[in-house]
Amino acid sequence: MEAQLGLLKAGAWAPDIAVAKSEVAQAEAQVKMAETNIDRLTMRAPIAGVILQNKVRLGQFAQCGPLSEPLMILGSVTPLHVRVDVDEHDAWRVRGGAPAAASPRGNGSIRIPLEFVRFEPYVIPKKSLTGDSTERVDTRVLQIIYRVKEQSAPLYVGQQVDVYIETPVKSSTFRQHSSSAAGGGQ
Repeated sequence: MEAQLGLLKAGAWAPDIAVAKSEVAQAEAQVKMAETNIDRLTMRAPIAGVILQNKVRLGQFAQCGPLSEPLMILGSVTPLHVRVDVDEHDAWRVRGGAPAAASPRGNGSIRIPLEFVRFEPYVIPKKSLTGDSTERVDTRVLQIIYRVKEQSAPLYVGQQVDVYIETPVKSSTFRQHSSSAAGGGQ
């Protein structure tokens, strides 16, 4: 008993301390490796937003590289923006800052005020064709981004709306079709 008491009073043996320190270092390395693996296997969104559409399920294989359809669509729904396609033949009539109003398709009695944000600087070929026999397929459009002033407006992301833009030339307004879109980047 006196021998054990003497060992306790003498303190830990130097080789025991070295073994304990190496075990602590090994455990810290394992923790760091686990944190690195978790970080490597965690997918993070590039922006703060809402998942607008999810086409991937738990356990499903996600292919690397470009896909024909995205697995998820992410966006911001506040503030809501509207992308307006204006035919290139009418583009000269539109001025920056021009007031506009949107009406949901099928309900022209609702007028939702819009605020001008910007012009997309490049006139592009029209992508949404109606199939009407009188419609030209070589039409190009100027895209204008408007912000929906009333965030409580009865609009949904991706919904088609009719947009009425005030112009200083010829008639007081003209109508263009557009899709509502979400996000500050729109």
